[in-house]
Amino acid sequence: MFGRRRSSADQKMMDRVRERHMTGIREAGHHGSASGARPNRRAQSGGRNMIRVTRLNGELLFLNILQIETMESIPETKIKMMNGDYYLVKDTAESVMEQVRKFYRSCIVHEDENK
Repeated sequence: MFGRRRSSADQKMMDRVRERHMTGIREAGHHGSASGARPNRRAQSGGRNMIRVTRLNGELLFLNILQIETMESIPETKIKMMNGDYYLVKDTAESVMEQVRKFYRSCIVHEDENK
């Protein structure tokens, strides 16, 4: 199984599945309740521990930051995941790192000084 390249038919099927998935994510962010409530922010951001990057073809991609193994800056940014997959993205390594820092800062709980 490892090292096997996908046939073009398999790749086209995976692309269709990915597009349906991304359409669902985009639509989830645009549906509010009848009371005029704001759209679900988690659906717009891809989830709590996800970062948003743009593939070279312009497609938005949400990656789990806890699964990122390495990043390289070759003219584009190459992000390698722990499962061996990698993604080439337009975002700079610095902008990806800033999103990661922002996530970890949001995890820190400050004690209320008034208590």
